[in-house]
Amino acid sequence: MYLYLLFIHILSAMVAIAAAIGYPLVMSGARTVGQARFGLGLQEKLAVLPKIGGTLLLLSGLAFGVQQTYLFRETWYWLSIACFLVILAIMAVLLPIGLKRQQQALLQQTQDDTLPDAYRRSRRQSFRLEGIALLFVAISLLLMVFKP
Repeated sequence: MYLYLLFIHILSAMVAIAAAIGYPLVMSGARTVGQARFGLGLQEKLAVLPKIGGTLLLLSGLAFGVQQTYLFRETWYWLSIACFLVILAIMAVLLPIGLKRQQQALLQQTQDDTLPDAYRRSRRQSFRLEGIALLFVAISLLLMVFKP
């Protein structure tokens, strides 16, 4: 049972982390309205990944705690859960709100192919949130690998 749980935990971590790393990579290359629309559409379709991966990650992590109850007394375990909750809040709640703002800014664009200022402002806010999420991903990985 432990090996199956470990497999699910690692696979769900890869799915969730890929989304956290992929979001800024996809959107950093957008230079025109068409590219930004494509990137936002892609992100909208991929938004399910951090939700599914994150949910499985949390459930499998808690299942480890149920199997090995000493984990509930470990500081690194609780810090990992706290980091995860911050990542989940950013990736599943805050970033989708920012994506909607960016899409609205692009819909108002009618003439040329340059990105509007409203889009750029919203993108900067999203970029900060993505950076915070990546920082917490790194902290979480360090906690799980080194278990201080």
